[in-house]
Amino acid sequence: MKKTVIALLALGLAAPAFAQNAPMPSGATNAPPGTTYSGQKDPRLPESTTGTAKPGALNNHESAAEAAARYKFEQAGFSNVKGLSRTPDGVWSGRAVKDGVEIAVSMDTAGQIAVQ
Repeated sequence: MKKTVIALLALGLAAPAFAQNAPMPSGATNAPPGTTYSGQKDPRLPESTTGTAKPGALNNHESAAEAAARYKFEQAGFSNVKGLSRTPDGVWSGRAVKDGVEIAVSMDTAGQIAVQ
């Protein structure tokens, strides 16, 4: 009788462990995040899953400070701002278009824009 109780007790403790190893059911499963079941990517996600940003997002090589300087030039009426570089003393310089003419521009640390 004692052996029977021990055997039943051991079987009762082992049964939940077997239930945890049940095989996955066959058929449709949830799609990975950002995709539909057909495998098509969600257009709201970036073009690639390697961290490549969408067009119009910050350039991977552009710092936040450069983006802020570009924004200030654009708010001052310049377009197509390019070639921005910063000197060690903090002055930004580059080229931009205003009134259809490409010109050299600079901005000091106080945010004052000068045309060169």
